[in-house]
Amino acid sequence: MSAYFVTAIGTDIGKTYASAQLLRAARTVGYSVSACKPLMSGFGEDALDASDAGQLLAAMARAVTPETVSEICLHRFEPPLAPNVAMRRAGMVQDYAEILAFARRDLPSDPNAFHLIEGAGGLMSPVTDEKLHSDFILDLGLPVILVAAGYLGAVSHTLTALDWLNTHGVTIAAIIVSQPSPEAEPPEHLIGEVRRFSNLQGCGLRYGDDGQYILKSIFRQ
Repeated sequence: MSAYFVTAIGTDIGKTYASAQLLRAARTVGYSVSACKPLMSGFGEDALDASDAGQLLAAMARAVTPETVSEICLHRFEPPLAPNVAMRRAGMVQDYAEILAFARRDLPSDPNAFHLIEGAGGLMSPVTDEKLHSDFILDLGLPVILVAAGYLGAVSHTLTALDWLNTHGVTIAAIIVSQPSPEAEPPEHLIGEVRRFSNLQGCGLRYGDDGQYILKSIFRQ
């Protein structure tokens, strides 16, 4: 089974950009691709094309409609809030078991499949008022693709994420240092700084890169 959980060192790091590039690269070389974004916030119904789920669907060469977004996204909220806060404000029951079941629903058994489950926010971002994405990762039991990007504090956040994943025995399939926009810091600086304090074998994903070399590194694990 070729399924991976995509998480990050924080919010607005480039998880969706990296996930979309990996899906496109996998599709180009013949893998059957699919993705799941269980929780999403910050996009209204008039902006689904630009939403995280919309970008994943486009990378899979699927149409972006309210129906297809619902196929890969269980809960979506317009306010840009953490999922637990968005659910609380919407008066929704925070059913972690339902969210976990939705994420597990489409896990592939085909070895030629490439499936991504993309989290919301960073490694320790809440899923519900009682569960964090770190709990979600442990319950799913999938290898993790960790996405980082350069900003003040990124070294500390990257080292903290790596320490937690290693301490809890989570398989790290790839570490991607992203450049999600042309204006963002190139990945080489963060990779070099983190390597001063760890044996990081991160891959840089510059803006516009197709992600195929990162895909190859994942499948060598």
